[in-house]
Amino acid sequence: MEKEPTPLEKWNSLTLANNFIFCKVLEENPDVCKELLEMLLDIKIDRIEQPKSEQTFKTDFDSRGIRLDVYVKDGTGRCFDIEIQTSNYMRLEKRARYYQGLMDVDSIQFGQEYSALKDSYVIFLCLGDAFGHRLPVYTFRYRAEEDKNILMNDGTVNIFFNATMYDKMQSENLRSFFRYLCGKNSDDNFTDRLSALVERVKMNAQWRHRYMTIEQEIKLQARYLAQDIAKDIAKDMAQDIAQDIANEKTLETAKNLLKINISPEQIAMATGLSLEQVTSLKTDKN
Repeated sequence: MEKEPTPLEKWNSLTLANNFIFCKVLEENPDVCKELLEMLLDIKIDRIEQPKSEQTFKTDFDSRGIRLDVYVKDGTGRCFDIEIQTSNYMRLEKRARYYQGLMDVDSIQFGQEYSALKDSYVIFLCLGDAFGHRLPVYTFRYRAEEDKNILMNDGTVNIFFNATMYDKMQSENLRSFFRYLCGKNSDDNFTDRLSALVERVKMNAQWRHRYMTIEQEIKLQARYLAQDIAKDIAKDMAQDIAQDIANEKTLETAKNLLKINISPEQIAMATGLSLEQVTSLKTDKN
């Protein structure tokens, strides 16, 4: 059996595809975050605010909270959420819908008109194909069913990149970036910078400690969850066995009562069995 790597070995092997590393690199380097957004969206951004990693949103006490990987606004108020997704590509479209709604709540102030809402982008960088059609990128905007040329123009855009199809990306910059994200060799200036920044993050002792603490917490939670599930399964099995034993005893009692010629109606009333069950026992006995 292959030996499990130590926490330090695991830390040293992390790449930009790791959520923790990805968030730290972009949060600590706004210029890199800006350049990445411009490349992914093929747009020009004059400036961006300080990126926020693991930004938490929650509208009220009862609502479901979320944490966006990297959340940033540009100088015009446009909102961008960049998510790194290494596995579990199920229901990403539902997540994008929810993220868009909470980003809107964050971007508009009380009393403002709806026209104040700025464009918002939810971007998933997936290391797999979220929709299974082997496209390098899936871009979604609302269109009229009756005429696909009519855009709703509500300003929301959801984009899902499929890193495994990096060779099919539209630009060499994109091809190089996603090749690097997939762990392949890439030698352009941007990915060289990213590689250096990843190593800088990994040299930070405080972040290393935090990552290992998070990993340990995840393992403990998984262990406790497994234990709780095992207890629930054992409890259910015990209840089922006890119920089966009780049922067997009830049936045996009913059979014994039939032997001494107690009427099926009286037996059904005494044991809680249905009259049909008692009658079937009488038939089997005969």
